[in-house]
Parts: sequence; structure tokens; C-alpha cells
Amino acid sequence: MEDQQLKNLNLPKVLLHGPPGFSSVIQPPYSQKFHFLNHSSIPLHQFAATHSHHCATVAAVLCDGGYPLTVDMLRLLPLLRLVVTASAGTDHIDLDECRRRGIQIAGAGNLFSEDVADLAVALLIDVVMKISAADRSLRKRRVDSRAITLASKIYQINYYLLFSLLKSHSKRNYLLF
Repeated sequence: MEDQQLKNLNLPKVLLHGPPGFSSVIQPPYSQKFHFLNHSSIPLHQFAATHSHHCATVAAVLCDGGYPLTVDMLRLLPLLRLVVTASAGTDHIDLDECRRRGIQIAGAGNLFSEDVADLAVALLIDVVMKISAADRSLRKRRVDSRAITLASKIYQINYYLLFSLLKSHSKRNYLLF
């Protein structure tokens, strides 16, 4: 056990700044390359007071969007060179202080934009077509006529699309068989 602790002291230190479960996802696959410091059970300033020897040598912070990284927190980490955020935005990070100290910032950016848009469209279709409501109704073995209107709505949409298509073709004087 002592050998592992000595080995960890020589690895780059990464402070995890996020919710309590945040470290369980990150730590296992990368624990051989980084020495992770997790302070989620106490506020960062208390962690820094009790673990000043670690905070003085932290090279990077991995943070979550719901946990601000203020100028006061950044000052507790004098050798910090990199802040990585798991969110698309950086509103929770004091960018002016990072810029002043030459700390690099990395984030998710628009990595999940297409996925979020796909999910939004899927949820919209679900609400309009009442798919989840119909599913719940059928699983309860109780037929709710207000929930199960899927077939009639699909028919109405197909009829509307067909009517629109026929209307546009007839204006162009195409022969329809």
C-alpha cells in the first residue's frame, strides 16, 4: 500500500470539483496516470486548509457546470495550469482570473449539440403523438381513448401530406394516375 501512495505522489494531481458521484466515473480508468483529489464531501476552502500540501501542487481541475470555480478557489491552487469542464458552458469558471494567470480552459463545447437536438425532436414527437401516454395506458391494461390516438393522427398526417403533394402536382399540370 505504501508503494502505491508513493507512486501517486509522483503523478500529476487533478482536483475533482463536482457532485459526490462525479469521481466514481472518472477515477477508475485513469487512476494509473493521475493522482485524483476529491473534496466533494467538504467545501474546497476547508479541503485546502486540511490538505494544503496537495492543493499547492494541483496541476488541473476537472469540474462540473453546477459547481462554480471562483477567483477565491483558484487562488487556493497556485500551480494550476488547466481547468477542464464537463459542461458546454464556462459561466461557472472565473475566466478573467484564469486568463490573468495563464490557466488553459477546455470544455465540452458543442459536442452534444446534435444529440440534444435529436432528443428535443424525439420528445416533441412523443408529446404530440402521445406515445408515452399510450404506452403507460397499455401497460396498465387500461385503454384510455384520449391517450391512444396514435393511429388516427398518423392517418391524418399521411392524408395531409398526400393531399399537399397532389395539390402541388396538380398546379404544375402533371398527369396523376
